[in-house]
Amino acid sequence: MKKTKSSTMEIASVYIGTVIGAGFASGQEIIQFFTSYGSKGIYGILLAGVIFSLLGWAILEIVYVRKINDYRNFIHLMMGEFLGNIMEWIVALFMFIIFCTMLAGTGALLRQQFHIPMQVGIFLMAGLSVIVFMYDIKGIIIVNYILAPLLLIGGILLGIYIIVFRDVAVFSSATSIFRLITRNWITSSILYVSYNTITAVVILTGLLPIIHSKKEAKWGGILGGAALGVLGLCVGLGTLIYYNNIRNLEIPILGIVMGYGTFAQYVYFFVLIAAIFTTAIANGYGFLKRVSMEFKMPLKKITPLFIIASMVFAQVGFSKMVEKLYTLFGYVGIFEVLVILIYFISRKVNKIKKRILR
Repeated sequence: MKKTKSSTMEIASVYIGTVIGAGFASGQEIIQFFTSYGSKGIYGILLAGVIFSLLGWAILEIVYVRKINDYRNFIHLMMGEFLGNIMEWIVALFMFIIFCTMLAGTGALLRQQFHIPMQVGIFLMAGLSVIVFMYDIKGIIIVNYILAPLLLIGGILLGIYIIVFRDVAVFSSATSIFRLITRNWITSSILYVSYNTITAVVILTGLLPIIHSKKEAKWGGILGGAALGVLGLCVGLGTLIYYNNIRNLEIPILGIVMGYGTFAQYVYFFVLIAAIFTTAIANGYGFLKRVSMEFKMPLKKITPLFIIASMVFAQVGFSKMVEKLYTLFGYVGIFEVLVILIYFISRKVNKIKKRILR
């Protein structure tokens, strides 16, 4: 029983750690995909949490039942060889971009918080990532198992703190503006989950060694998705309250906590660095693994060139990457999400039909 609970939490932790990156924890993603729609954005966050849970359950159960041990086998099962190969390279490109974004996020954070040159932050995160890459998928699992629960707890406590001790005047002025915003929060929510799923699938399909039953697969996915929804809600409410003051900042949540005590600032700094780190290693490793398999080269030989290229691209800037590139890949991710859900639901329906016919 204890082993089952431990494995479920391990699976959920990897899921959480893969999705929560610099864009999420900084408030950039939440503002651009949800808060910009005003109070309706909160409904979007709740919808995203539900979809995350369903997708996590679907992906992990398929992995366990079909004994899939990597993304290639998973995507070829879903789409066939031709479309599967195309999707593999699209996903690889996206993982490279996200890794660059995490490096840029580190640089932006250290520059905004400590006035340290952006290049220093980029170099530090790149170095830490290389260390984890040397331990293969085990390194990714261990780091997420340690940091994801701390990320979740720290993020929720910070969100509650901001909401409880909010500036009422700021809140009132913001809500009057939000009433004028009438864009489609449903579409934005689907896009948000879709581009996050592109990366999450790659990591989740490598978790077969720690999934021991369909029950673990199901609850690992559901709990991970639910946790993402709860944390997103806390961040969303905080950015909604202070939208006017933070919408133009690279690290919006940091702009909020700077108005609070030192304790809140340090808690947030840890949460954000941990979030950047977990997503950086997940995406960087996923990209390296794909290139290594394609060109039949050892991962250690590819890593130096990958790191140099990533550090160069990271100079583009954090908020620009989130705004321009993430939405584009969100549309690509919708196709993948639909394919996964159709496959998963059709299997469930066929099982029900067989039971009825018996």
